[in-house]
Amino acid sequence: MGHMNKASAVGLDESGHPGSNRRRFLGWMGKVGVTTIGAVAGLAATSKAAEAANWRCCNLAQPNNFCPTNSSAQYVCPSGYSMKVWTCCSGSPPYQRRYACGECTKGANCNTGPFICSAGWTVNANGC
Repeated sequence: MGHMNKASAVGLDESGHPGSNRRRFLGWMGKVGVTTIGAVAGLAATSKAAEAANWRCCNLAQPNNFCPTNSSAQYVCPSGYSMKVWTCCSGSPPYQRRYACGECTKGANCNTGPFICSAGWTVNANGC
């Protein structure tokens, strides 16, 4: 039979404090939990910040750099660039909206750059 000292027989740790091993373990688990929750919250905040920086459902290349407009309130691209446009829908019925999204690009389509500025406007405020 192995030797058992009085401290371990009554649930004391090596220093003679009752249950402090358990408290240390629970304290450690609490710290791990807080760290994990903090990391997840940080990722969620990062994701929301990136999402909020864009415009509606468009996922624009230059969401903080909208193209200038002419006297007719139409977006215009600088010389050498052309506007490529697509649409997207956002929201749930009955609050859906269709948006037009645009990029001034030297590329062949809205997915190819280089991009110099972006555009976006509401096409249908009452549905998709």
